[in-house]
Amino acid sequence: MIEFKISAPGKIILFGEHAVVYGKTAVATSLNLRTTVKFTEQRRSQHLRNIIKIEFPDIKLSFNLPFYVFRNYFFSDNFSYPLVKENNQLHSCVSDFLDSIKDSTDKSNNEIITEEQKLSLQAFFYLLVYIAYEECIDIKETSLHVHLSTELKVGTGLGSSASFAVCLSACFLHWSFLQKGNHHSTFTKDELDKISKYALNCEKIMHESPSGIDNSVCTYGSIIKFQQKKLVDMLPHISDLKILLVNTNVVRSTKDQIKQAARIKNLYPGIINPIFDIIGDVSQNAWEILTEISNNAEKATESEIKDIWFEKLLVLINVNQGLLFSIHMSHAKLEIICAIASTHSCRAKLTGAGGGGYAYILLPPDIKSKSIDLMTKQLEEASFDVTMTSLGGSGVKIEH
Repeated sequence: MIEFKISAPGKIILFGEHAVVYGKTAVATSLNLRTTVKFTEQRRSQHLRNIIKIEFPDIKLSFNLPFYVFRNYFFSDNFSYPLVKENNQLHSCVSDFLDSIKDSTDKSNNEIITEEQKLSLQAFFYLLVYIAYEECIDIKETSLHVHLSTELKVGTGLGSSASFAVCLSACFLHWSFLQKGNHHSTFTKDELDKISKYALNCEKIMHESPSGIDNSVCTYGSIIKFQQKKLVDMLPHISDLKILLVNTNVVRSTKDQIKQAARIKNLYPGIINPIFDIIGDVSQNAWEILTEISNNAEKATESEIKDIWFEKLLVLINVNQGLLFSIHMSHAKLEIICAIASTHSCRAKLTGAGGGGYAYILLPPDIKSKSIDLMTKQLEEASFDVTMTSLGGSGVKIEH
């Protein structure tokens, strides 16, 4: 029997939303809120039925499939992976597969009724087939149980889908190693690069044209600089930066928000393109400040961090939020959060696609607990959910 756990962090974008889709600089960081997958493979006798059992309780998904149905569809002479890969057709093959197996699944399954459940199953089988072929996993009669849970609220801009994709990518990659007798306990840089690549391709199921920033943060952790759709720098150390994560409780679609930003850009390219350029410049300035904080983390005092760098970050947060508001990516609820933060000498901005979801409030290094409690109370009285968390934690990892 093979059994293990993998976890990956969530993420927030600190600076650069939407502009990053067009190659501009963005700054993002991992959160100490994580997604965890528990994987079990158990070889069973020929007298017992082998199944793939999938449990994603956070989206109320429980799904059982006879293993032979999966194997016969994707690992028989009728399926040509090289041809499918060359024509970039694996997404559509997985979708066709799920449409074809309705009569093969257990009647005890929850009925797959939501778009979220459907996309999650597509992502699961896409990654399983993709990585099985790329990493030469031995697909033979077995029983798999995959249980995935998350501390992240789904669909709110905290990288839940990327954390999901990174977790499963790392899970299937680790499974391939264990099958070959490689019992390693950490992922190497090359392995993390593979995980990020697999997850990015999976993210296209969820978001069509992801920038790549979400899967990068969820894979590598830390605070990263992202530009021209690739990770260009990471901060190895940062002082303990804390934020309040504030949930507007307004549901929105990342895919729809990206499409809306593209529509506005196409309507007024002469206006919107310079705005995206400025957002990129804001991100670059923020990166330079965070680098200074990182380089001086051990010798700078709280007052020096606050006086020299923190005030500059507040200005950049304000500017970035204003620019996103100007292209209709904000929301009335997000603006209320910004106003409440301002009354406590803090600044807030949306994180992720906007239109709802989450905002973050950067907390000064010398802020008193009483001030945090008061601000939290005011936000909760305005019907927002508030979580205090820290930035820049570890990326995807094998749990021990």
